[in-house]
Amino acid sequence: MKAIINLNQLVTCSHTSSKAKRGPEMNDVGVISNGAIIIDNGLIRGVGSTYSLQKTIDKIPKENIIDGKGKIVIPGFVDSHTHAIFAGTREAEFAMRLQGKAYMDILLAGGGILSSRQKLIDSTDDEIIEQTKARFDRMMAFGTTTVEAKSGYGLSTEQELRSLELLKALSDRHAIEVQSTFLGAHAIPPEYKDSKADYVSLVCNEMIPIIASKKLAKYCDVFCEKGVFDVEDTERIFETAISHGLELRLHSDEIEALGGTELACALGARSVDHLIAVTNSGLKALEKCETIANLLPGTSYSLMKTFAPGREMIDRNIAISLSTDCNPGSCYTESMPMIISLACLNMKLTPAEALNAATFNGACSLGIQDRVGSLEMGKEADLLLMDMQSYEAIPYHFGINPVLRTMKFGEWIS
Repeated sequence: MKAIINLNQLVTCSHTSSKAKRGPEMNDVGVISNGAIIIDNGLIRGVGSTYSLQKTIDKIPKENIIDGKGKIVIPGFVDSHTHAIFAGTREAEFAMRLQGKAYMDILLAGGGILSSRQKLIDSTDDEIIEQTKARFDRMMAFGTTTVEAKSGYGLSTEQELRSLELLKALSDRHAIEVQSTFLGAHAIPPEYKDSKADYVSLVCNEMIPIIASKKLAKYCDVFCEKGVFDVEDTERIFETAISHGLELRLHSDEIEALGGTELACALGARSVDHLIAVTNSGLKALEKCETIANLLPGTSYSLMKTFAPGREMIDRNIAISLSTDCNPGSCYTESMPMIISLACLNMKLTPAEALNAATFNGACSLGIQDRVGSLEMGKEADLLLMDMQSYEAIPYHFGINPVLRTMKFGEWIS
C-alpha cells in the first residue's frame, strides 16, 4: 500500500455518470484541498482529504508515503487520437507550409501521408519500434498514461498488418497503455490513383477481415475528406468494420465538411475527430448522439488554420475530448499539457473544461472510463504528480513540463 498526502489539490475529475461530461459538468473537476490518495495493488483504495484518511495513512510504511505539499495530483492524460507508429519525420514539409503550400496540395503531390508510407516501407522493424518507443517515452514524461495509436502509413495489406503487429509487440512490453486503431483508409496509394473503388474493396474485403481475426485493432478509422475518401466510401468501410466487431472513429470535417460527422453519429462511432470545418448540421447531430467530438488544437496550430469551435460545442452540450494528433506531418507533439493550453487560448475552454476533456472524456471516447480517466475508488491508479499549486496553472504556465512523476496502474513509470 502507498499514499500521496497533503496535496494542495487532489483533482479527481470524477463523474456521477459513466457517460461523457457535457455542458456545465465540464467545469467540475472534483478538487479536494489538502487531498490524499491511497493505492494498493494498482487500484485506488482511498480518495479524500488527508485528515479524513489519516487512520489508513498511519498504517502505511513511511517509505511508501509521498508528501505532496505544494503540489497537485490529477488523472493521467488519455491521448485518444495519435498516429504514433511511423518512421522518419517530415520537417521539410513544415517549411513548405510556412511558404504557403497547402496540406492537401503536398499530399496530392506525393508528400504527406504518402511520404511517410515510403519511409515506413524502407525502415526495419527494429527502427520503427525504436522510434515509436521514444515517442511513447516522451508521452509518459508529459503525463499520458493511455494512448490511442493508429496505423495508416502502410496503405497495403502487408504494411498495415506490419504496423499493427509492431504496435502490439511494443504495447506488450511498454508501460503505457495502447489502444490500437486500423486506419487503412488514410490516403489513396499511388497504384490505386485511378481506381479508388478497388482500394476501398481491398480495405473491406481483405484488410479488415484479417485484422479483426488477428485482434490487432479495437477500432476502425477513415480519413473522410475531399480528395481522399467520401461519405459513401466511409459508410462502406464502416459497415464492414461493424460486421467484423470493430468500433468506429472518424477523421471528419478537417478541411471540408462532407457529411462525415452526421454519418459517424448515425452509426454510433466512438468519436469524430478534427471538426475544424464542422457545419451546423454536424453540430446538431453531435447534440443528439453519444459520439464524442475529439478536438485536436495542435493540428490547427501547426497547420496555421482556424480552430474547431470548442466553446460553441460545450455551450451546445456536445461532449468533447482533447488529443495531440501526434504525427510526423501536421502535428508533431507528444505534450498533452501543451494541447490543454492551446485549447484554452484558442478554443476558449476553461482550464477545468480542458482538463476533463483530456482525461475523463478522453477515456469515454475509448470506452474505458470504467477503469481510467478519473481518480475514484476501485479505478486503476493512473495519475500524475505535478509541480504546481493549482490545475489552472497547466494551461497558464505553457511551454514547460509540469509533470514530476507519472504513475500507471499503481507504479511510477516516469
